[in-house]
Amino acid sequence: AEQNNHASYSDILNVRGGHINVLRGLLPFVWLTERPDLKLRVVLAFIALIAAKLVTVAVPLAFKAAVDWLTDSASGSAAVYLAAIPAMLIVAYGAGRVLMVALAQLRDVLFTRVAQNAVRALANQTFRHLHRLSLRFHLERKTGGLSRVIERGIKGIELIVRMIVLNSVPTVLEFALIAGMMAWYFGWEFVAIVVAT
Repeated sequence: AEQNNHASYSDILNVRGGHINVLRGLLPFVWLTERPDLKLRVVLAFIALIAAKLVTVAVPLAFKAAVDWLTDSASGSAAVYLAAIPAMLIVAYGAGRVLMVALAQLRDVLFTRVAQNAVRALANQTFRHLHRLSLRFHLERKTGGLSRVIERGIKGIELIVRMIVLNSVPTVLEFALIAGMMAWYFGWEFVAIVVAT
């Protein structure tokens, strides 16, 4: 029953199929059907990821608003308003930076248990696979040396899961948000230049 819920061991090891097949093999370990608590953590981690990226993209808008307000108000408003509004916008910038870091840390905390569960399940599956091998395999090979290889493989899988979820997906999301902002403020020509760059 456990193997029906997860990808088979040979499917995960089949890297000849490309990176997409490796990710497709690892996905059932991250999104477990029998663990709604881990599914909730994945959803909350993605919400924190999206919120952090929205704050990241909004921070330059706070500076834009401060500069725009100073430029518009330079024609003779009261000095108190002239200093107070940009100061509040600069404080908003600082709060945005702190919020961005806090949301990124929250995302890491939420996803850690999911990643550790995936690594533990893969290590268990590897261990079971190793013990199902024939006695001849164990007699002809240095089985003790396999533990080092297995440990490296587990660390590699953990790195793949963390890099995809906590690095690649946020980078793609941030790029999409920035491309949308550039298209809104400057036009699609600038987006094409950024994409080409």
